[in-house]
Amino acid sequence: MSSNQPGKKIGGSAGENPPDLLQEDSACGVLVVDARGRIAACTPEAAAQLRLNAAKLSGADLDSLPPPLAKLIRKTATGGKPVANREISLDTATTLHASVLPVKSEIVVVLNHFCPTQGHEQNMRRLDQLASLGTLSAGMAHEIKNGMVAIRTFVELLLEKGQDAELNEVVGRELKRIDGIVTQMLRLAAPRPAAFTTVRVHQVIDRSLRLVQHQLDAKLISLRRNYRAETDAVRGDDAQLQQAFLNLLFNAIEAMGANGVLTVGTEIAVAENDARKLTVQIQDTGMGIVPENLGRLFEPFFTTKKNGTGLGLAITHRIALEHHGAIEAWSEVNRGSAFSFSLPVFVE
Repeated sequence: MSSNQPGKKIGGSAGENPPDLLQEDSACGVLVVDARGRIAACTPEAAAQLRLNAAKLSGADLDSLPPPLAKLIRKTATGGKPVANREISLDTATTLHASVLPVKSEIVVVLNHFCPTQGHEQNMRRLDQLASLGTLSAGMAHEIKNGMVAIRTFVELLLEKGQDAELNEVVGRELKRIDGIVTQMLRLAAPRPAAFTTVRVHQVIDRSLRLVQHQLDAKLISLRRNYRAETDAVRGDDAQLQQAFLNLLFNAIEAMGANGVLTVGTEIAVAENDARKLTVQIQDTGMGIVPENLGRLFEPFFTTKKNGTGLGLAITHRIALEHHGAIEAWSEVNRGSAFSFSLPVFVE
């Protein structure tokens, strides 16, 4: 980004991950196996470590995994006892460490390339807890979402008979908010496979900006567009990229008071390997982020907002990784924050 960015920086990509809990140097990957012995979820990191295709693993049975790992998972499922930091040899040159945890009717597997040190063992315990929490959250989200269908239908019928327009608006808004939170939890725990096509990033940004225009007008926030990228074609999932941009735009708007300035720009950068990257830059003039929180921005469930879920930036970070891209953040207290979302340029 330009030289007028707020001060401190944190970020990550498929090759340079931010130091959050799931993206430290250890590059941990997570697998979830359901009660039928099928792979219910697989992070891109886990697939990369196993040298397998994440999309093909989704819904596959245990035989799709390397035999040593499949054997360990079956043993844990049968015995019901967790296994911590078990060494798994994929071949003569590749060794992983696996922690396998039974969580209700499912099995959570955390994979890591490195040998555990004292500090790493603490991180592994935290990862085990996070994996368990994520699995439980996904199960709860499914149940809540199913129940919400009946509740929403019933409440809408009641409100149609009533005459309190203000109550109608409040209840309707809160139902949508709850449904949105649950949907985000499900997307984080078990995201749908991306459907890559040729995407025009400027069109996705403009569409996203139209969706937040009401919030900009309500807070008298000025919008500055600065599209400097001479090409905006990438390979990606249109809906997921829009979700990522919306998450960043909502965060920027919420961080600013009245009369703030939102700057959205694009540019082409060249990486160290001469690969060209399209970078989307979203900058606000808000309150900024204190240094002790900057390092946890992309950590699931971490939030400083009163009614926040801590899922928006975690999902955005996941989308960046799944698109072989990167996301970085700069911030300075009382000056504002800036996010840079980079994607490989697609040569048509």
